[in-house]
Amino acid sequence: MHVIFGGAFNGKRAYVEQLVEDKEAQWLDATEEFPIVSSKAEVVIVFGVENVLEDKLNKLFEHLEQWDQNFEVIVIATEIGRGIVPMEASMRKLRDDVGRFYQQLFTRAERVTRIWYGISQTIKGR
Repeated sequence: MHVIFGGAFNGKRAYVEQLVEDKEAQWLDATEEFPIVSSKAEVVIVFGVENVLEDKLNKLFEHLEQWDQNFEVIVIATEIGRGIVPMEASMRKLRDDVGRFYQQLFTRAERVTRIWYGISQTIKGR
């Protein structure tokens, strides 16, 4: 599994598009129900993880682990833990839940790449 993370609008999607331009890729929105991945897919790309509520994060992680056994999996993760702490309790909870999920995800990932204003930096893996 390869996790690509960084701030909003920092070039994560463009980076992933370059990585998979010669491969059969299936893009999946993490906030929607998870479809069956096409047998033609070589790469499964999951985005929108930062919008998944706590009760669905464990199920998402299970899907990612299953897909990782049969496909190349790339997760696009938007950093939401920096900056101003939200005043609303529900938004603080989401931020905390996603932060814990990212810790689990980054530990499991074979490769982690940070994108900062279009510049990539590998912080784990090759």
